[in-house]
Amino acid sequence: MADNDGKEYAKRGAFNKTAFMTAYTEQFKAVPKYSAASIPDLVRMVEMMEQDPTITDIRWMAYMLATTFIESSSTVKVKLASKDKQGHLIVRTAKVWRNFAPVEEKGHGRTRRYGPPVKVKLLESGSVRVTEWDGDQWIVSPEAHQHRVDSAHGLGATPGDDASAAYRRDSGEEKHYFGRGFVQLTWWSNYAEAGVLIGKGLDLLLDPDSVDEPELAYRIISTGMRTGRGFAHGHTFREFFHGQHTDYVHARKMVNGTHHAQEIGHLAERFEQILRASSSSTTPPAEL
Repeated sequence: MADNDGKEYAKRGAFNKTAFMTAYTEQFKAVPKYSAASIPDLVRMVEMMEQDPTITDIRWMAYMLATTFIESSSTVKVKLASKDKQGHLIVRTAKVWRNFAPVEEKGHGRTRRYGPPVKVKLLESGSVRVTEWDGDQWIVSPEAHQHRVDSAHGLGATPGDDASAAYRRDSGEEKHYFGRGFVQLTWWSNYAEAGVLIGKGLDLLLDPDSVDEPELAYRIISTGMRTGRGFAHGHTFREFFHGQHTDYVHARKMVNGTHHAQEIGHLAERFEQILRASSSSTTPPAEL
């Protein structure tokens, strides 16, 4: 937590991408999970923030970048080509880190109550019927208001249990609502609310895989952190960043309590410096 007198935080205009990439490489090259191969995805996210008129503070940008760096970090297999001493081509498979691309939750929530599949059915009224694995049912209005039809167990279902008779009979399409995107959106109810928040109606509820699209993943993290809705537990940017008050550590409440709070807080400080170093509209940063 810090109160930094005299600093200017307003986001103005575009950032110098060459300066940004240079500063990012310098600041992050020794950070675990860093990957130079992810820089194009990072720049794409910065461009989306530049074009987002609702993001007005570079601390908001820094915190979204730090959150995405951790939440989206995953390993991917790539083929690497080289030549031996005789000039013969050698191709090997290696695992490398990837950041700043929407990612699916490892294990797909198989031990979580949101992990079992759910059936959804679009009704003529425009509402959607949701039937959970254990037979509980809801009607979700086009505005994402949720009305319980039959619920004895509460939201979600116990992993490992057999499907209920009501679930097997339901004519809806089977979907899964494990973590996806930049902030690992989970639970069908959050998919429904997030879709309405970003102007997509119930599309995310009906097509949860669409959260893997970078533009939608960005709109979810941006809107959620600004409004406190969807995934953010009622917490917003303005709670942690206002005037000269900056609290990168407790801002983690918007996503996941205190998990990785210190780590993400330190990364956000680095990203703030990088954004300042690549912008002519803010005060130059001090060294870490």
